[in-house]
Amino acid sequence: MSFDDRTNAAFAAAGDTVKQLLALATASIGAAIALFDDGAKAGVDFGAADLWVRIALVLMAFSVVCGLMALGAIAGQLGSTRVTTPDSYAAGLRLFYGLQLAAYGLGVVALVVQVVT
Repeated sequence: MSFDDRTNAAFAAAGDTVKQLLALATASIGAAIALFDDGAKAGVDFGAADLWVRIALVLMAFSVVCGLMALGAIAGQLGSTRVTTPDSYAAGLRLFYGLQLAAYGLGVVALVVQVVT
């Protein structure tokens, strides 16, 4: 199967943005744990007002899972024998990428709320 340059560029851009957001979400999870963890206690203890940190961690973990699913959707479009013309705007790809982006954004907002309050 051969792609034209436009389709090739669209899939390359989609894959790159998903991977970059995966890296950001993973790094944000590590940074949140490092910044809000109480080092004096064993394990992770975010303190008395830790609800927003926990919400942020769940949202960012969900963002990572959706990013992996988006990469799977990209691979499914490119490698499927049933798809005659791969589409970088396929419904499954848009769904998982949109969820990845929204979950990461809301996770960052939750961390900001934790810092502000």
